[in-house]
Amino acid sequence: MILRRKGVSVVLAPASLEGVSCLYVDVNSVAAALGDPEELFRSMASFPGRAVLVVDAWHESHLPLARRYLDLCRRWVVDCVLSESKPAEALAAELACRDQCAVLSRDVDVVRAVGGCGVPVFLFVRGRVWRVVSFELR
Repeated sequence: MILRRKGVSVVLAPASLEGVSCLYVDVNSVAAALGDPEELFRSMASFPGRAVLVVDAWHESHLPLARRYLDLCRRWVVDCVLSESKPAEALAAELACRDQCAVLSRDVDVVRAVGGCGVPVFLFVRGRVWRVVSFELR
């Protein structure tokens, strides 16, 4: 599948997170695509590797949802990081590159943020997880 958004053309292949040992997740974008956002926290609680959920908190308008997501992190005993100075997809990409982990988002900006650091990038599109095979900035 080819996805074209925000000046990025991305080639995607169907994927799963099986075999991924370390994952940073852009919570706000992925949770927004789910009928029940708590589903994301439940699934990350049973994730066999290390999962860190990155929560948008860089603007005052994000704070009510950030509090809710932090409560869900505590309830499901999942690691969370607040992104207080930049969008969550940017921080998730930065941390993934630093730690050589995979990153999951619904926002193609994560592809641009990861650039060429070589970590696996997964996008949640149309209710499925897809792996970024290649990308081109337009």
